[in-house]
Amino acid sequence: MKKTFSFTRWLPHDADHLFAIVSDVDEYHRFVPLCEEARVWDVTIDGPIKRFRAELTVAYRKMNIRESFISDVEADAERRLVIARATEGAVKELENRWLMRPRDGGTDVVFSLKFKMRSRLLQLAVNAVLDRAAAKVLDAFERRAAELAPKTA
Repeated sequence: MKKTFSFTRWLPHDADHLFAIVSDVDEYHRFVPLCEEARVWDVTIDGPIKRFRAELTVAYRKMNIRESFISDVEADAERRLVIARATEGAVKELENRWLMRPRDGGTDVVFSLKFKMRSRLLQLAVNAVLDRAAAKVLDAFERRAAELAPKTA
């Protein structure tokens, strides 16, 4: 059974600033909950579009889960859109989208996730914690954005 999750949250930050944080996958292990490792390779840049492969290792110790996911990522700076797709490892099918839309002195962050795990047990475990985990991930990006926001005099 495929699970779909999406939400929109307004953040008081510039869309380009948020796009830079979301597209910097190499840094996820520094601030994203449950992300132990992150690495990027095969980077190509074609105008505003950056494509690369990324591997994230995620651990949820309470359930003794540690899995790595390899994704093909496309980050479009012009559209402020990041799409990651995976079909390897524990993931049978995954598509994650981040879209940053400027609005009212900040940005609407539109996040969507569709996925199906190879293991039914892992699918059930992820389904059980997804809403809370996704909120924690967005909170982490929000804190990171505040941390890295340009300081004004």
